[in-house]
Amino acid sequence: MGYSVRLESRTSSATRLEVVTAGLFLRRLQADPALDGVACVIFDEFHERQAEADLALALVRQARSLLRPELRLLVMSATLDLAPLASELDGAAVISCEGRSHPVAVTYQPPRPDERLDRQVLRALEGHWLAEPEPRGTALVFLPGLGELETARRAIEATAWGEGLELALLHGQLPLAAQGRAIAAPQGAAGKVVLATSVAESSLTIAAVTVVIDSGLSRRSRFDPATGMDGLVTQPASQASAEQRSGRAGRLGPGRCLRLWSPAEQQRRAAFDPPELLEVDPLPIALQLAEWGETEDDSLPWLTAPPRRPLAEARDLLLQLGAVDGQGRITGHGRAMARLGLHPRLAHMLLRAKERGWESLATAMAVLLSERDPLDRREAGSDLMRRLDWLRRSPGPEGSGRGAGRAPWTNLQSQLLRQLREGRKAAAPVAAPAAFASGGGSDDVRAAQLLAWAYPERLALGRGRGDGRFLMRGGRGAVLPPGDPLAAAEALAIASVDGQGQEARVRLAVALSRSGLEELVAEEIEEETEARWDGTDQRVRCERLRRSGALVLERRPWPDASGELVERALLEGLERLGLEVLPWCRTSRQLQQRLMLAHRHLGAPWPDRSPERLQQDPGAWLGPHLGGLRSLQDLQQLDLSEILWGDLDWSLRRELDRLLPLSQPVPSGRRVPLDYGSGTPVLAVKLQEMFGCLEGPTVLDGRLPVRVELLSPAGRPAAVTSDLAGFWSQGYAEVRRELRGRYPRHPWPEDPRQGVASARTKAALAREARGESR
Repeated sequence: MGYSVRLESRTSSATRLEVVTAGLFLRRLQADPALDGVACVIFDEFHERQAEADLALALVRQARSLLRPELRLLVMSATLDLAPLASELDGAAVISCEGRSHPVAVTYQPPRPDERLDRQVLRALEGHWLAEPEPRGTALVFLPGLGELETARRAIEATAWGEGLELALLHGQLPLAAQGRAIAAPQGAAGKVVLATSVAESSLTIAAVTVVIDSGLSRRSRFDPATGMDGLVTQPASQASAEQRSGRAGRLGPGRCLRLWSPAEQQRRAAFDPPELLEVDPLPIALQLAEWGETEDDSLPWLTAPPRRPLAEARDLLLQLGAVDGQGRITGHGRAMARLGLHPRLAHMLLRAKERGWESLATAMAVLLSERDPLDRREAGSDLMRRLDWLRRSPGPEGSGRGAGRAPWTNLQSQLLRQLREGRKAAAPVAAPAAFASGGGSDDVRAAQLLAWAYPERLALGRGRGDGRFLMRGGRGAVLPPGDPLAAAEALAIASVDGQGQEARVRLAVALSRSGLEELVAEEIEEETEARWDGTDQRVRCERLRRSGALVLERRPWPDASGELVERALLEGLERLGLEVLPWCRTSRQLQQRLMLAHRHLGAPWPDRSPERLQQDPGAWLGPHLGGLRSLQDLQQLDLSEILWGDLDWSLRRELDRLLPLSQPVPSGRRVPLDYGSGTPVLAVKLQEMFGCLEGPTVLDGRLPVRVELLSPAGRPAAVTSDLAGFWSQGYAEVRRELRGRYPRHPWPEDPRQGVASARTKAALAREARGESR
C-alpha cells in the first residue's frame, strides 16, 4: 500500500493499493483519461460529496464508458443511503458490511435561554464526562470553527477542574506534530478533552474517545454568485453528520454522545449536507471541464450537476483570464494554469509573474493564499506583507507554535517555483527559493500588481474617513476590523475576503496609495460624464468622472450638462425624497383632490392626479416646469396648482368650479367652504344653519352626495351624515335632546325642516324679528 499527496509520494513497483487526494487524482485523470494500469478506482467517504470527488466520479464514468469499460468503480460511505446512488450508477451492486461498532447512548441537552455555546460545553463536560470514574478516556467536543475552539478552551481553563487538564485543539490548520498530539491517547487517569472541528468526523481517528459532545454546528464555505466571493457560513449539521460524529464514541467500547440541541430539532434537520458542487466557487470546476474538453453542460454523467448560471459566469471569467477561447476551448495559457494545480486566479497570477521575472514573490504569495494563515490575525492584522516578511525569516522549529516553522510553506513554495520555471510538475524536492527582493516599496507595488492580476475586482478605495471602510472595484463594500494596521490606507489590493454579510470582511490585503491604485488600473480607466442627485446637499451634481469599475478616481465640474440630464437627475432625487417635499399648500391639495374626483367619476378629459399616478411618472406632469431648477430649494418655487391644471383650457377650469365647487351655499345664507382633503367632499356647518333644508347637498351634477359634518353652536362635531333627509327623520331627535341641554339659548325646533336657518341665539333672532339692533 502506498500514498501520494501534493508534496510527497510513497509508492513502488510492489504497490497494489495507492491512496491519493481527490485533487491529485484529477491531475492524473486529465493526463491519462484511460487510467492505464489502474484496475479499480475507490471513492471513500463519498457522503461528504466534495466537489472534486463529484467531478472526478463524473469524469471517470465518462472515460470508462468511452475508453475502459472493464474499469471497476467502488463508492464507499458509512452513512450514505447507497441504494438511490446505485440506481444513478447504472444499477451498480450494493455491498453492505456491518462494522464492528459498540453501542453509543445518545442524549440531548438543549440550550438554556441566552446560553452561550462555551457555557453549554462546560455544562455538558461537568455533567457527563467529569462524572465518569477515573481513569477517564477522551471527551471529543465538536465545534464549528477555530474561534469557537479558542473560546471553549479559555472557558475550560478558567474553571477549577480545568487547571492542569490535558486539553488539545484539533483543526485543519494545525501543524502535523500538533495534530499527532491531539489524536493521541490521554497521558493520565484524569482523561483528556479534545476540542475539534468537523475534521475529526472522518479525516482523523482520535484514540480513547468515550464521550462525544456535539454542538450540532458546522462551518461551510459558500460561494455567492451575486458577488463572486466565497464566505464561511455556520449552519446546523445534517443528521448524517451528527450520526458520523456520535459514532466516534463507539470505536473502542460502549460510549455516549451528548447533542446540544433537542430531539425535535434533530428531526427537522436535513438528512445530508448538500453536495459541495452546489455551494463552492465554480471557477476551478470550469477550468477542469475546459481541460477535459467539456463545453456542454449536459454531456457529463453528473450525480448532481453544478448550477448552470454560476458555471456560465465562471466560463466568462476564464475567457477574461485567457484560459479559454471564444468557443470555450482551453488555450495554452489555460493548460499551463491547470498544470499548476492552484485556484485558476492564482495560477493566472503566477504565469503573469513569470513574464516579469517575479516568480519568487508570486509563489510565496500563492502559498500564503492557498494554505492556512501562518500568523494570528488578531495580532498581525490583515497585512499580507507581514506574512511575506515572516516567510523571509529564518525557519523556527517545526510545531513550535503558530507563526514558527516555515518548512510546510517553503516546501510548497519550492514545489510551485519548480513547476513554474520548468513548466512541468517537479519530480523531486528542490532547495528553498532565494529570498525575494526586500526593501518595502518595491515588494508592496509588485505584490499589489500580482493581486490585481488575480483579483482585479477587489482593488479598493477608502471611503474617505480612514475607518477601515472601502469600496471595491466590483462595486461591493469591504471592511477591516477596528484597529487593523491597514484601516487608514488610501487604497487596498485585497487578496482574501469573507464575502458573507452586507459588506465583505477583508482577511488579507496590501496597502496602496491612491496614485498606486491608479497606476494599476491605468489601462482600464474610463472617462464619462454624470448628472446625479446628491442626497447630502439635496441638489443635482453635474461632473466629469475618471473611473475604473465602481471606483471613481476623479470628479470635475461639468457646467454644460444638458437640461434633459439635469431634469432626469432632479426627478431621480424627487423619487428618493418623495412628492411630499414639494411646496404643497391647502389650495393645491384641494385642487388635486377635486381633479382626482372628476377623473374617478367622469374620466377624460379630467387628468388622474392620484398620488400613485403622480409618483409613478413625475416627469409627465412636472417635467415641463423644471427648466433651470437644480436643487430641493429650487423646487420650492413651483406653483403646484398651476402645474396640476396641466393643459386644461380655461373653460374646463370653470367647469370644474361648477362640478366641484370650492364652497357651498347653506340655508342660513352663507357660503361654506367644501373640504376635499379626504377624497370625499365635506361640508362642516353648524346644525342650525341647515334648518329648512330638505335634501343634503351634492356635487358633480347630483352624482356625488356631500358629507355633512353638523356642528354644535360651539363648533364641535355633533353628527355626520351623507343623507340629510334621513338624519332629520331618524337622528335629529336624539341630537336635539343633547344639544338643547347644553345650548338652551339657541333654537331647537322639533321639526328642523320647518325651522329658521341661522347660527344666532333665540334672543338675537327675536330682536331681528322686531327690527331691533343690539
